[in-house]
This record gives sequence, C-alpha cells and structure tokens, in this order.
Amino acid sequence: MLDAGAHGSAPAERIHNWEVRYNQKTYYRLPLGKHGKRKNPAIQIGHVRNLVRFFEIDACAKGQLEQLR
Repeated sequence: MLDAGAHGSAPAERIHNWEVRYNQKTYYRLPLGKHGKRKNPAIQIGHVRNLVRFFEIDACAKGQLEQLR
C-alpha cells in the first residue's frame, strides 16, 4: 500500500516497530508484529488507519485495502 500511495516512503525496521518517513513526516508507531520470526506479520487495521490519516493518503489507501472502504 505504501508503494502505491506514498511514493518515496522510507520504512526502516527498528527494535520494536517500523519507522516510516514520507513528505518530511515520520510515523513511529507501526509495530513489527508478534514476537517470533516476524516474516510478513499481520498488522492490526487500527495502526494502518492511523498511518493513512497521518500521511493523508486516504484516497489511495482505500483503493488498495478493502478494510479501509
């Protein structure tokens, strides 16, 4: 979703969360997922909604994710 809605975003993995930079803003609260391997984790939709509102990419995100419609 970030590739389509936030071109040039820069997600970086930290110890406990993802840090996502886009349009001179930084979103710090995107979790890595449950403890363990963390390969392709399921992120709760509330975190995704907050990220979408923070970066103001509502229109594109609704086209990418069915849960946001």
